[in-house]
Amino acid sequence: MSDNSFRARWETGERWYEAILTQDLLGDWIVLRVWGGKGSRRHGQKTDMVNSEADGRNLIEQIHKTRIHRKPAYERVL
Repeated sequence: MSDNSFRARWETGERWYEAILTQDLLGDWIVLRVWGGKGSRRHGQKTDMVNSEADGRNLIEQIHKTRIHRKPAYERVL
């Protein structure tokens, strides 16, 4: 990851979700979302292109709001 990267992670007792804001090899800003179950091999990922670092941080804030309103609620750990 580049020096400009930003990472956030949320967890429940059974699951985890992580969002990473970074630049790709071409210098474009992306938000990589990775999620999975603790103790299982089930996982997934999604990459979102964003226009700027600020847009990426805003997307991660939206993700945060979604995670904390899930049932059971995710707790931010990073």
